[in-house]
Amino acid sequence: MVNELLPAELVPLVWFSVISVTVYVFFRVFSSTLKEKFRQTNLSRKKAESSGHTDDQIDDLINNAPTALNHVNSIIAEQKAKGVSDEQMKGIYQKKQMLELVTNNAEVINIIGKPIIKKILGVVKSL
Repeated sequence: MVNELLPAELVPLVWFSVISVTVYVFFRVFSSTLKEKFRQTNLSRKKAESSGHTDDQIDDLINNAPTALNHVNSIIAEQKAKGVSDEQMKGIYQKKQMLELVTNNAEVINIIGKPIIKKILGVVKSL
């Protein structure tokens, strides 16, 4: 019946066109799906890297707290030698208090505080 409607020279051309269009549509849909999959994979990788970076920062803060406390104490001693009042060094004293808290309670922070901080940061990042 197809032979009656189309000349014999056009039948292979029609078949080629139908197959070409089908293959084009298939690969077009498949490529957009593949692109979306790559995009989701990259986003999840970036989120994992950023959370790992935050974990490293928390570990560095806890591990370097004694060194930072010694540095802050030396800054306070220098400022007192120059005659700076305690009211003017209020920010440095607050930093010293925080570093003393971290230094004195490093074990507790590692056991209890780190998981809580990670959860809070995860919630904040998801917003």
